[in-house]
Amino acid sequence: MNRRSLLKAGISVSVSPWNWFPEASGQTSRTNVPAPRSDGWVSLLNGGNLDGWYTMLEKSGKGVAEQRKMVVIEQGMLHIMGNEVGQDTAEPGYISTLQEFENVHIRMEYKWGVKRFFPRSMAKRDNGILYGLVGPDKVWPTCAEFQIEENDVGDAYLVSGIRGVQSEHGNGIFGQGLESGGWSQSYLDAQKKRNVSTREPVGGRMIKDGDFENLNDWNLVEVIWQGDRAAHIVNGRTVNVITSLQQPNPQKAGEYIPLSKGKIAIEIEFAEIWFRRIEIKSLV
Repeated sequence: MNRRSLLKAGISVSVSPWNWFPEASGQTSRTNVPAPRSDGWVSLLNGGNLDGWYTMLEKSGKGVAEQRKMVVIEQGMLHIMGNEVGQDTAEPGYISTLQEFENVHIRMEYKWGVKRFFPRSMAKRDNGILYGLVGPDKVWPTCAEFQIEENDVGDAYLVSGIRGVQSEHGNGIFGQGLESGGWSQSYLDAQKKRNVSTREPVGGRMIKDGDFENLNDWNLVEVIWQGDRAAHIVNGRTVNVITSLQQPNPQKAGEYIPLSKGKIAIEIEFAEIWFRRIEIKSLV
């Protein structure tokens, strides 16, 4: 993400994570998403089209990226920026779910393509998972980001007014109070009692502490997002933990409320990339 003018407030709407793709963002449901499998996972891709998703570009707005073939479904996978490379400057943006979610484990598999677009044709390939996306659609929206960029996979960016605390996780997520289903209740209670951290929440970039991505093959990236806490995992290794995630209170300027729900999106940003699995699992 090219982050130069990001500090703006957003709003949030409460929606149950398992009420799949109801009317949202002025759009109506176009598909029935399958029920969770026996293991609890649900695919957000139907393998045939982009039902349940919409796109947003910085200048052209909604729905244009599909028309330009910047985002398509090919061989059951999501293909971003596979369109023809031209002389015109490309537009950044994102493809987002219609639905908001909360208390979910997100996992995706991605692999870089070869195409790069001006004005970043000589830069590191860049993408990202946006979660907790709230408020008006814009580039860039109010959200937390799991950075997917060459050599920076797992960095956290807290965008457009979002803030939080980067927390220690030297023993891995399980050593930091995470069970297989998410943050354990005993850990949540203990953190609440001691106000999570003595440090004040801040915005901006929080750098991951490990380098585990594969530049030439598929990568598995995961976000465990429960309440106002999130863990970033790259190919099975925890590289970042953020607690006290907060968004500006849309009802009262100068105040913050927890960032515990929002849409999930994937960036469209100057480099070709494939996603062959985009799944979520409820943590409640």
